[in-house]
Amino acid sequence: MKLVPKLYLSFGTLLAIALVSAFMAAMGAREAALHLERTRLAHEVYETYLSLSNHTYQLFKQFGDAMLVGSRDKGVRKSKLRAKIRQDITTLRTLIALEVQLVGEEEIEELDRLAAIEGLIESLLAEYSQLLESSSRDEFFTDWERLSHVLDEKVDLDFNALVQAALDGEAEEVREITEESTGLIQLFNGLAALLAIIAILAAGASLWLLLRDIRRPIDKLLVGARALAAGNLEHRIKAVGQNELDDVGHAFNSMAEEISTRETALSQSNVRLEKAVAERTTELERALSRLKAEEADRRRLLADVSHELRTPLTIIQGEADIALRGGVKPPEVYHEALEKSRDAAKHTARLVDDLLFVARREAGEARLRTAMVDLVSFLPSVIDENRSLAHGRSSVASFVSDLEEAVVRCDGDRIRQVVVILLENALRYGASRVEVQLHGAPAGYAIAVTDDGPGMSEDEQDRAFDRFFRGSNAAERYKEGAGLGLPVARAIVEAHGGKIALESEPGEGVTVSFTLPSRPKLEAVS
Repeated sequence: MKLVPKLYLSFGTLLAIALVSAFMAAMGAREAALHLERTRLAHEVYETYLSLSNHTYQLFKQFGDAMLVGSRDKGVRKSKLRAKIRQDITTLRTLIALEVQLVGEEEIEELDRLAAIEGLIESLLAEYSQLLESSSRDEFFTDWERLSHVLDEKVDLDFNALVQAALDGEAEEVREITEESTGLIQLFNGLAALLAIIAILAAGASLWLLLRDIRRPIDKLLVGARALAAGNLEHRIKAVGQNELDDVGHAFNSMAEEISTRETALSQSNVRLEKAVAERTTELERALSRLKAEEADRRRLLADVSHELRTPLTIIQGEADIALRGGVKPPEVYHEALEKSRDAAKHTARLVDDLLFVARREAGEARLRTAMVDLVSFLPSVIDENRSLAHGRSSVASFVSDLEEAVVRCDGDRIRQVVVILLENALRYGASRVEVQLHGAPAGYAIAVTDDGPGMSEDEQDRAFDRFFRGSNAAERYKEGAGLGLPVARAIVEAHGGKIALESEPGEGVTVSFTLPSRPKLEAVS
C-alpha cells in the first residue's frame, strides 16, 4: 500500500476517535447541563414550597388572631400574604412547566399536586372567611369545635400532608438526578478510558507502520544522493516497493540517468563550442583581413579621388593658361578651352555628387524627388539614351518584359542613374549581349541587367558593393573610374525601400537585379 492511503487511514482513524471523543464530551456536557438544570429547578421548587407553606401558615395565623382579638390592621397583612401565596403558586407552576419541558410528561403529576394544594388553600381561606364573618354574632364563640376541626384536620393533616408530599417528591427527584449523574460520570469515564487506549494503540500502530515504510527508503535516497554528489553518476537506488518513496527512488534513478546523459551532451557541446570558437576566430581573422583591405581601399580611394579631382582641375587650369597665354586668340580657341573646362567640371561634379549621395544614404538623409514613373516605357528610353556606352563595340542592350504597365513612385533621375551604372558596367566589362528585364515582384517590380561576360569570382562578388572596390576585369581593362558605381546604385535602391543583389558564375556573365516597391516608404524626400 502506498504511503498516502496509509496516512489517510491513520488520519481517518485518529479523526474518528477524536470525533467520538468530542461527541462524548458534548453529550456529557449536555447531560451534565441537563442534570444541573433539573437539580436547580428541583431546589427552587423545594424552596418555593417551603415559602408557600410558611406564607400559608402565617395567613392562617392572621385569620386566627383576627377571630380571637379582631383585625388590628384592617386586613392589610392578610392581603399581602395572599399576594405572596399567589406569587408562590405562580412561581411553582412556572418551575414545574420548565421541568416538564426538560424531563417530559412524568412531571405533570406535580402540577396536579400543586392544583390540589392550591384548591385546599382556597377552601381553607373560604372557611376562615366564613368563620371570621360570623365572629361578630353571639353564636361565634360557641363554634370552637368547627375551628378546631379546620385547624386539626384540614390544616395540620390535609395541607401539611400535601406540602410534605411535594417536598418529599422534590427531594426524591434530587436524589434520582444525583444517582443518574453519578452513573453517567462513570459511563463517560469508562468510555474515555477505552477511547484513550484505542487512540494510543492506533497512534502507535500508525507510527510503526509509517516509520517502517519511510525509514529504509529514505536511507537509500540519502546514500544515493551522497553518491551522486560525489560524482558517481552510475549509482542507482534499488526501489522494489510501490509507495511514494519508492517512486522517488525511481525518479532519482531517472534523474541520475538524465544527469549522466546531459553530462555527456555537455562534454560534446564543449567540443562543439571549442570548434565553433575556433571557426569564429577564423571568421574574425578573415573579417579583420577584410577590414585591413577596406582600409587599404579607403586609402587607395583617397588617392584615386585626389587623382580624379586633380585631373579635371589640372585640365581646367591648363586650358585657362593656354587661353590666357600670349595675345588675343580667335573665339574658337576660347570656345574649345571652355568646353574642355566644362566637361572636366561636369566629371568632377558627378564624382562629388556620387560621394555626397552615398554619405547621405549612410547617414539616413538621402534626398529624393519622387513622381509616378511607368517602368515599361521608362527603361527602353534609358537604354536608347545610353547606347553610346558601348564605346564603339558591337555590344547590344535589349529590353525584355511581359508587363504592359509598371507604375511606381520614385526619383526618375536617380533610378536612371542606377540603370546607367548597371548598363555601363555590363557594356564595358561584359561581352556582346546585355539584357534589361522587368518582372513583377511582391509589392512591386524587379529589374535585372544581365550580360554574357567573363563573370566574377566569389570573393569579387562579396566585395562588389564595397566603395572604391574594382574587380580585376575593370582594373585591368579601364584605368578611369573610382569604384563608386555599384555602391551608389545600392544607396539609391535602398533609399527607395528596395534591395539590390549580384549573381555571377566565372565565365557565365553577371546579373545585377534590384526591386522597387510600388509605393515605397522613402527614408527622405525632398
